[in-house]
Order: sequence, then C-alpha cells, then structure tokens
Amino acid sequence: MPTRRLAALALGGAVLFAGLPVLTGAASASATAVAAAVAAPTADLAAGRHIGTQVVTLSAASAAEIRYTLDGTTPTASSPLYSAPVTISKTATLTAVAFSGAQESAPLSRGYVIKTAEEPLAQFAVMSDIHLSSDAPDLVTKWKTYFDALQKIAPHPDAIISNGDQINDNNHDTAADHRFPRAMLEQNLARTGMTDTRVLLSFGNHDDYVDRMAAQYPQEWFPHTGAGYYETQLGGFPAFVVNTEAWNTAQATWLYGRLTALSADPATQGSPVFVFGHRPLPGTVWDGAQSSNPGLKTNLSDFPQVVYFSGHSHLNVTDERSIHQESFTSVNDGSMSYEETDTMFQSFGAGLAKEYTIPSAQSVLVEVYADRVEIDRINYAADEGRTYDDQGRWSFQKNPPFASTGTVAGPAWVIARGATPAETKAGFTYTAANRNKTAPAWGAAAEPTVRTTASGLVLNLPQATDDQYVKSYAVTMRNLATGSTTDFLSAADRVNAQYTQTPRPSVLRIPLALRAGNKVSGAIDRTLQLGAEYEATLIAYDSYGNASAPRTFRFVAGALDRSAFDAAVADAEPLAARVERVIGDVTPPQPEDYGFAVADTAAARDLVAALRAQFAAAPATARVATTQDELDAATAEIGRLSALLHAALTSVDRSGLSAAVDAAAKTVASAAGDQRATSQRLRAADAAADALLARLNVPQADLDAAAAELRAAVSAYVPAGEGAGQQPAPRPGGEGLAATGAVVPIAAIGAGAMLLAIGGVLLARRRRRMG
Repeated sequence: MPTRRLAALALGGAVLFAGLPVLTGAASASATAVAAAVAAPTADLAAGRHIGTQVVTLSAASAAEIRYTLDGTTPTASSPLYSAPVTISKTATLTAVAFSGAQESAPLSRGYVIKTAEEPLAQFAVMSDIHLSSDAPDLVTKWKTYFDALQKIAPHPDAIISNGDQINDNNHDTAADHRFPRAMLEQNLARTGMTDTRVLLSFGNHDDYVDRMAAQYPQEWFPHTGAGYYETQLGGFPAFVVNTEAWNTAQATWLYGRLTALSADPATQGSPVFVFGHRPLPGTVWDGAQSSNPGLKTNLSDFPQVVYFSGHSHLNVTDERSIHQESFTSVNDGSMSYEETDTMFQSFGAGLAKEYTIPSAQSVLVEVYADRVEIDRINYAADEGRTYDDQGRWSFQKNPPFASTGTVAGPAWVIARGATPAETKAGFTYTAANRNKTAPAWGAAAEPTVRTTASGLVLNLPQATDDQYVKSYAVTMRNLATGSTTDFLSAADRVNAQYTQTPRPSVLRIPLALRAGNKVSGAIDRTLQLGAEYEATLIAYDSYGNASAPRTFRFVAGALDRSAFDAAVADAEPLAARVERVIGDVTPPQPEDYGFAVADTAAARDLVAALRAQFAAAPATARVATTQDELDAATAEIGRLSALLHAALTSVDRSGLSAAVDAAAKTVASAAGDQRATSQRLRAADAAADALLARLNVPQADLDAAAAELRAAVSAYVPAGEGAGQQPAPRPGGEGLAATGAVVPIAAIGAGAMLLAIGGVLLARRRRRMG
C-alpha cells in the first residue's frame, strides 16, 4: 500500500485509510473511544524535598493499569504493577506509565529528594556554564522552571555558586552580555523568595576579561581583589574561588598558605573546605577529561578536607566518574546550558553520527552535616532530544517546561567528615580502588529485532541492565554471505545508550544507517544491503568500561515480521465473512449464521470494508515494499475494527420461537378452515413465526415478540363447537389478549394481517395499530 495512505494510520493510531467511508452512529463513537490517547498517570505527592519515608498514590483512567519504576528507567508492560501506594524511602525518580490494551501513555516523572529531619549546617547550589547571552522568551521561561524546581528542593539555600562561563564570549568583546545572567538571577531569586541567598561567581574562559566581568555584577557577587580569586564562607565553612584561567605563583602561594592555616587550626581542621574553579584538574573527574592546571592539583593534594568543584567540560553529572577521591575530593558540577559525554554515535533522524553534546542541563546541591557532606544531582532538562536537528542545525531545549525538570540524576554522593584531615582521607570511598567492576548483563531483556521503517532499518534494542546504568553499546553486523563486517560500525565504535535521559529508554531505537563523514550534517551514505542476512553482535558497557557478554542474533535486512499481521487476518476474516452472510451480502448462509444479528447493517458494511482494506495492506508476497511500521499499524487497526465488528454482531437464541412453533403445530392444524378471528390470528402468528425462523438477521426482541404472540394466539383460540357464540372466559389473573374485545381489532386486520406477518411485521408495530 502506498506509504502516504498508511502514514495517517501509523501516526494517528486508529484512523481509517484515506478513501474509505467514515463510520457513523455507534460504530464511530466506539472508534473515537478506542483511538483516544492514554492519559499519563498522576501522583498525589509533589516533587521536591521531603522529610522521611513518603507514600505516593498514583491514579490513571479506570480502564488503564499503571506500571512504575524507581531506577530512572521507562516502565514497560513487565515493570512492577501499581496496586497500592508506592513507598519511597530514599532519593529517587518515580516514573509511571499507564497502559490500556496496546496503547501506553507518556511517562510521568517525579523527583523525590528524601532527607532526615536533621537540618543541614550549610546548603548551597553549584551551577556551571550558564552561557546566557540573551533574554529570548524560551530562555526566560526555561530559567523560571529551573528555579521553580530548585525552590522545591532547597527553598532558601545559603548561596548559589555560578562556577564560570556565565556568557558565550569567544573573542573577549561581549562583556555587556553579563547583564543577561545578572537579570535572570536577580529576577528568579526575588520571584522564588530566595532573597537571603547569596550569589558567588567564578571566572570562566567565556566570560570576557576578569575586570570587565566584575564591572557587570554587584561587588558582593564577585569580591575578588583584581585577579579573579577570593576567599569567603558558606554557612560558616571556609570557601575559596580560584581563577583557573590564570593560575600563577601568586595565587598558588595565597591558596596554599590559607589551606595550611585552616588545617593547623583546631577550630577548622575538621571542617570541609570548598574550592570552586571553572576548569577540572588532571586525573580527577571523568578520568581527567578536558582538564588543566596540574599545579592547582598539586596545591590541593596536601589537603584531604578540600572538596573541589569544577565545570567547563559540560560533562554530565549522571556519570559516576563525576566524583573522584585521591588526595582530596573532586566534583564535576555539570552544565546548565548543554552537556557532553564521550564521543559516541547518536541517532540523528534516519542515520547515526558521531557527537558528544547532549541537550541536558544539570547541577548539584550541597548540604553539610555534622558527620558528612551530601551532594544531590539534579536534572533541569533531561528529556529525549539532540543538540542538533536532523539537518545539522544547533537547536535544543526550545519548549519548556520539560517533563524531566526536578528529577534526580543519580543517588546522592556522601563524603564522610573526619575530625582531622587524615581522618577525612581515611573515609574516602570514591577512589580508584573502589571503581565499579560490575559488568552489565542481558538478564531477561527481550530479543532484539530489526524493523523496516519508512526511514530505513531500525534496530530495536531492549536494554541490558547494570548496577548503575548502561552507558553505551558496541553494535557490529556481519554479512553472512560475504563474511564482511564493513557494512556498519566497527567493534571499537560505541552507540550512546541515552543514559542521561530521564526516564532512560527501556528500548533503544538505533537507525542502521550512517551519515557521511559520521557528521550530523552529512547525508546518509552507508546502509545495510536489503535482502542480505546478517548476524548482529551486541555488547553493553558501563562508564568504567565493564563489558557484558556478547549477544548475537540474525535477521534478514528488510524482511517483515508478518506473524502478528497474519494472525490478525486469520482471526478477522471469518468474522467479516459471517457478518456479510448475516446481513445478506454474501450467500449462501451457514446454519450457525442464524444465531446472530446485526442491528446497524450500514455501519457493519463500513467496518467490513475497512477490514478488507487492511487485509490488502501487505499481501503475502510483500517483502520490502511495505514497512514493518505500516504492517504493525495495519495489524493494530485490524484488531480495533474487529473489536467493533464483534460488538456489532450479537448472538440470538431462536430456540424459544422454535419451541413455540412446535407447541402450536396441533392447534394450528385444528384451526384449518376456521374463519373466526381467533383462528385467523393464530394462523397469522404461526406464519409470522415461520417467516422469522427462515429469515437471517432477526433481532432477539423480534424473535421473543413473535414467540409471545404465537403463544397468546394459541391461548386465545377456542376450537369450533366449544363455547360457540360466547366470548372466551378470561384466564385467572389475565387481561392480555384473551380479554374481551381482543378479537375485534384482529378481525379488522383480516387477510392483510397474514400477508404482513409473512413479510416479517414486528409485534410492536401490530400492537401500535391495535391501540
């Protein structure tokens, strides 16, 4: 079938093919109900910060069932079934999906940050790489939603640290753009009631020059002494902001001296010391990616109580490599504009391209307690998407609010405090020695499949599981006829598992085509050979390089899985044929057909026509002319139309009328030649009953009425010579047709009543005339 005709079906769910008659009456109302989208579940507990274990009640439409997860993944039909309120005892993202038949809703995601009743001694948010050089409406709206989410988790933080790259300056000539992040911060702090929250800034490589940046902000936001670094406090704890764009001896001497003094002072040697610098340090977070300033790392290495926060890389905070402990603690604080991951293949429309940017926004929230420091990772934008559109244009996060705003990007990191720097170091857990060594596993993941879609071949890959998350996959294809593995990716290539997305997809849909030069803007220039049989090998990896066992399966490129379609046709064909026989469009009827009736024959004909159009959507000889999407859409439509046709075809029981005819046979025979009104009524009722029994598509009400009329006529009949000239006596408790005067209208019908009865006149119509 032409793609354009099936496109409406595939996109609209349960619409009829173009050119087919529109269903009317009850059938069309039912079709609308079936086609309606499933509404997402609702939760009675608002997202944000909560004290102690929480219980969440989920709700959905009455006909839908709810499946949910607490591990950040998208629920599937095999996820836990919601049957009672969900208990949440630790920080998590609750995701719920409503299922109704073959349809499912969009996911509901709620981030719950669970804390004890213990009040933090200090609380501050660390954001990096705002890159705000505009006040475009979508940016204004986006930042409103970001602050709304932060306010639900931390209504009154002590401070917000913007850790460099407030703007997009590339040539040291746009310092005036700092007015945009300043206005955004001032407006949102006032709007959310964070009037006592301090703002502290560090200098980044996209901020123009230090002095020109400083001139754009209140002095207390950037209280440096001329070189872009300064000392302050956060909730009474020592804090330092360093200038990683100009690390030098003077700055190193100053910082080392102050840290030495704090370590020696009994009042502060057990205190965490927070240091903020725009750039990450070598050999720390993300295995040292995009790092610099080895001298600063050396400077900090003598002070285990230091917690160093950095941005610059835009690398996401979902990745567990975003925290590192060796001589001190390093934390990657993410990015609030866009983020990055390792360079991997990502899907851009119908093809794969190598790319490292991702359209997420994240930051961290830090809380200091007497014995620990807790760091929560917050998503502000983690919806599915790409940083480039399919034509290679930079474009993302254009339609806030986002469903993922306020969800959590991973479990909280907990840094133990010690009474001395040495005790603090003894409590390090995020070390190289403790790197995760658990490999992903395929477990109960369903078999992968390759689908033929309108845009090309797509690998549907049910994700492997991991104790943290699966980061990427190796996907190789071996042509079984040639033995070649050059048609697709190499074993060294990786495909992004979309692990930063919230919720993470349970099934990846990977186009099996590559863009020219592996670039987003490149045209698709490499695909698999249609008709060729391939063996696919899949290996799942986590962030630490732990690899799953290989998983292999074979498929024929472009082949269609017809099993569901053929089964649907096999089920629907006899149904359509029966309806056609019942309504008289096809002859001869089968004996079983007399046990059914169709009230609205016009609507039934429309349904049968629509079904037969679906049967023709993919002839048995079709191989690559029809896509799997089209075939599956036709299968779903056959199921929908079959349900409507089943509802239109009702069973009837003719046994009551047959029994009445058999019981009346002797009486009818005895009335032969009798011209009295009761005799004529008896013969008319008997003839009408015989006519209905011989006719197809008789409603149950008509059968029951004819049986009642025949029984009443038998009861009213008095054989000749018995009480002649007298009215029959009423039966006990009876009025009915045996009552006086019942004979008169029947006699008035005369011979015409016989003809009408043989033609199938309904009892209700006769009674209206009699009345």
